[in-house]
Parts: sequence; C-alpha cells; structure tokens
Amino acid sequence: MPIIQEKAREIFEKLKERTSGSSSEELELKATTGWCTKFKRRSGIKHVLMHEGYRPQQIFNCDETGLFWKFMPNRTYITKDEKSVPGHKPMKDRLTLLLRANASGDMMLKPLLVYHSENP
Repeated sequence: MPIIQEKAREIFEKLKERTSGSSSEELELKATTGWCTKFKRRSGIKHVLMHEGYRPQQIFNCDETGLFWKFMPNRTYITKDEKSVPGHKPMKDRLTLLLRANASGDMMLKPLLVYHSENP
C-alpha cells in the first residue's frame, strides 16, 4: 500500500506541473490509507500471495490413490427363500496409483503404478 500511495503522489505532482493554472496549485493529494483502499476497490486491484517467482507451469502436485481392481460388490439381491448368499471370499487385489500434474493443468504426467505394496 505505501508503494501505491507514493506513486500516486508522484503522478499527481507531475500532472500538477503540466497544468500550471492557478487552481491546480491549490490542490493537494494526501493519498491516505482510506484513499488507497477505495482506489483498490474501484480499480479491482487485489492482494495475492506470491509463490517466490514460480510460474504455475513449475508447480507440481501429486497424490496417491488405491484402486481395488478385483473387488466384488459387498451387496447383492437374493430371493425370499434364501437366507444367505453362498460364501466366497472376495479378492481384494489393490493397485496403488500416483497421479501428478502441474498447477496450470497443461502437463499431466503418466500415472505411476505399484501393483503390490508392502503397506497399503
């Protein structure tokens, strides 16, 4: 905010010098905090967090997810006459996928596949 206030004062002084009329010398710009807040609201300037100069193409995110690819559903339909479903133990083969992409979304890397992990 102080940089905007100082720059506004500089621009005002330059404009004041260019218009050397008697009424322009009486004008004064204080560029207070309230003036700066209203200026930012009028012009649509917002405060954003900088990421140390990194572009969105340079910022990557990755996450792992599990995929049970032989997992059978745990619910089914039976008739009134049946009391339970004939037993079978469902297979729970699991794949671990690592998905990666950059912040701009224009570069998605191929998923990394881990078939059997020691600690799923």
